[in-house]
Amino acid sequence: MKALILAAVLASVLSCGKDDRNNVVPTPAAQAEKLLELPASARANYQIYQVNPKLYGNSGQLKAVQARLDDIKALGTDILYLMPIYPEGQKNGIGSPYCIKDYTGVRDACGTLADVKALVKAAHDKGMKVMFDWVANHTAWDHPWITAHSDWYQKDVNGNIVYPTKDGEWKDVAQLNYSSTALHDAMIAAMKYWITEADIDGYRCDYAHGVPDAFWKKAIPQLKAVKPGFIMLAESDFERMFDDGFDIIYDRGLKRAAKSFVSGGKAADFAKSYKSTLDKTPAGKTKCYFVTNHDDASENSPVSEFGSKEGACAAYALLAALNGSPMFYGSQEAGYANKINFFNVVTMNWNADQELFNRYKNVLGALQTVSRDSACTLYAFDRVIFVCYEGSVTVGINMGASSVKATLPDGKTQYEFSSYEIKIWK
Repeated sequence: MKALILAAVLASVLSCGKDDRNNVVPTPAAQAEKLLELPASARANYQIYQVNPKLYGNSGQLKAVQARLDDIKALGTDILYLMPIYPEGQKNGIGSPYCIKDYTGVRDACGTLADVKALVKAAHDKGMKVMFDWVANHTAWDHPWITAHSDWYQKDVNGNIVYPTKDGEWKDVAQLNYSSTALHDAMIAAMKYWITEADIDGYRCDYAHGVPDAFWKKAIPQLKAVKPGFIMLAESDFERMFDDGFDIIYDRGLKRAAKSFVSGGKAADFAKSYKSTLDKTPAGKTKCYFVTNHDDASENSPVSEFGSKEGACAAYALLAALNGSPMFYGSQEAGYANKINFFNVVTMNWNADQELFNRYKNVLGALQTVSRDSACTLYAFDRVIFVCYEGSVTVGINMGASSVKATLPDGKTQYEFSSYEIKIWK
């Protein structure tokens, strides 16, 4: 199947979904500058699609997600990642899906356990893995553990259970205390439930560095024993999480580098940031790159952050072309220009911008065929950056709003790149 995709998509220049070989400029003006040369590396690379169920209406959310699986798969998706689907706490609650009342339940708005199983099976049938969100640092104030096992929670000098304060005051949730080995066992049992009951393939672990390393070192081998190949993603930029057993960790720094590049920064500075993050990534591990996620989108839309929807698309295409596991936040393809408060239901019009969807689809579909663990060289010409994989493809991206006549790395051919244009050559 991948060979067919290559033949269909990469046989000629791909430029946001159209063949523009007529835009060749015959006489090159200068040589593209080599920025970085990287050897082949044995790393798994995944294209992750983050699903916020609250963008699918007030009810039947999982069924609505299932109805969109063809479009989601068309974006090159390897892993369908669902934000928390569990019942939310009501006591002190503010609508956060990360306020978990029952680790093994399903929120009414999402649907039923049968809906969960149907979605997972449908995703598997389309060649996608399914990753759930896991919140191990805290629970809702009306979680049954509050009364049944109050010793599993941190308390103040007066014996009152406290809320997390290390990285902000999260008053809607209660802070767990991992000095209790019984808590370890109960948490691991709950995590195993979704593997055995729904056949999921991984967890994205919220605020993973807030939970003691000892817990992860105990839990992760047990989860992988239940399902070999189980994927663990830490919402954390700390490389120590790799030592805890995580396969993927966040890399917010590369988003900042991409944002700087789009805003007029130098390609060499971006390449330096990329080289630095690779140097800190052990063999066999990978990092998660993104231009937005549910937290970032609640502060600002990628359209605003990157200057335009085309700028955000160009930045994401660059991150997706690199050796890593890029994460796409569902809403990017609709060109949604407003903030998204993930505490609230915001019914998304998924057909709002078909041209933008096709742009993402063509680029990400093509990149799905690229062996991103092969040797790679980065070049730059003006605002255009080239990512070249040995014996595979070259990705060229104009990271600026102005048109550029850019010489290819071969030093012989020049192409005209329009504003934020993306081209891929076999």
